[in-house]
Amino acid sequence: MDLYWGRVVTPMGRLSLVGSERGIQTLWFDDTAQGEIPDDCLRADERAQAAYNSLLRQPKATLDQFDVQGTEFQRQVWQALLAIPFGSLSTYQEVADAIGRPKAVRAVANAIGANPIAWLIPCHRVIRSDGGLGGYRWGVERKREILKLEEQQQNKAA
Repeated sequence: MDLYWGRVVTPMGRLSLVGSERGIQTLWFDDTAQGEIPDDCLRADERAQAAYNSLLRQPKATLDQFDVQGTEFQRQVWQALLAIPFGSLSTYQEVADAIGRPKAVRAVANAIGANPIAWLIPCHRVIRSDGGLGGYRWGVERKREILKLEEQQQNKAA
C-alpha cells in the first residue's frame, strides 16, 4: 500500500497526516508531542492537501472515507461521531444511546479516546453529561479552541 505523509495548514495550526489511496489514516497537530515521523519526511504533499480539502467540502463525512483501523465497536462509535452536526455538541451518553448501547458509556469514552484522526472524526463535539468538556487527545484547551472556532464559523454562516 502506498502511503503519503504531509502537512496541511488548518485554522487551528499546522497538521501532519498520513494517508493512503483509501483515505487519511492518522493525524496530529504539529505543536503536540505525537510526531512519530521525522521532520524531513513531512512536507506539503499535494495528496495530503487534496484529501484534507476534499473532506472540508463535504457536508458530512462517512467512516469509509478514511483508512482507519479499529474494532467493530470503535468503528460504530466513530461513525456516530461523524453524525454530530457541525457546531453541535453531544454527550458520551447520547453517543452510547445512538449506537444502541446505553450502558456502555465508559466503553464509548474509551473508543472516542482511541480515535486516530481526532478532529476529522469530531470527538471534540462530545462532552460530559454535566456540561464539562471532558478529555481530548490534544488537551482540553485545544478542544475549547476547536469548539470556539466552530461556533464562530457557524455564526458567520447564519
